[in-house]
Amino acid sequence: MRGKLRLIGISAVVLWAVPAVAQVSVGADVALNSAYNWRGVSLTNKPVIQPDAYLSVAGFTAGVWANFEPAKYDGATDISEGGGARSGIAEIDYWVEYGRTTGIVSWTAGWVAYTYNKNNAGLDNTYNTREVYDSASLDNLPFTPSLGVWYDIDNVKGLYIEPSVTYPIAVAPTVSLDVTLLAAVSAGQEVNTSKPNEGANFANGGLAHADLGVTTSFSAGPFSIAPVFHLQWCNDDFVKVTSIGHTSSVKVWGGVTFSWALDLGGGGSE
Repeated sequence: MRGKLRLIGISAVVLWAVPAVAQVSVGADVALNSAYNWRGVSLTNKPVIQPDAYLSVAGFTAGVWANFEPAKYDGATDISEGGGARSGIAEIDYWVEYGRTTGIVSWTAGWVAYTYNKNNAGLDNTYNTREVYDSASLDNLPFTPSLGVWYDIDNVKGLYIEPSVTYPIAVAPTVSLDVTLLAAVSAGQEVNTSKPNEGANFANGGLAHADLGVTTSFSAGPFSIAPVFHLQWCNDDFVKVTSIGHTSSVKVWGGVTFSWALDLGGGGSE
């Protein structure tokens, strides 16, 4: 449980560093995506609605996220996180994190709980699990290199590592495209034949997939709209599955996220 201990240590430093007047903000967003690809794995290969809401205080942020399947995905080749027998919420995730910027380094440490409907015919509540994670990026450069690391502390008990680099491309005076290239690496989240009772997110260790993502955003006051497009090259056998009975080395998917945020200002003295 070294990941959990590390998070506790970071929290102790953070408590010491909280300013006397805490900044408070709230936000919400909803993503409309053509499919639900989690770490490259197709959990739903039909359109999904994914809302999220959060509260931030002095660098700490807590939120809740959900995956909603708006229809019954019960076709012969449909992949459905909820099993396809009915529409509705198939997954709810709860998360809390702390982030700050030190010099040109922005970093975040957090915890996330993945929960599934106990009545799901696909992923039911026996798949519930938790992870701790750290991520860091270098700012104020022509491009932004980042590294994220997640450690599953329950069902899978392994690392997922995601290095990436983002490069902005100006296409108009007020419009730019963010092009992100990332690699997904399993270092313990793959099938472990010596421990059959442990879960697995990937078939094999090492490179699971690579992803080329392109996004932009348009703002109007506290609201923003961010379309995104993904071209994914698949290496892992779990990641290659695109529908029931079909696999491919390439996946294409996309969507658009509508966001709202409000800064409530100082939260008073600590």
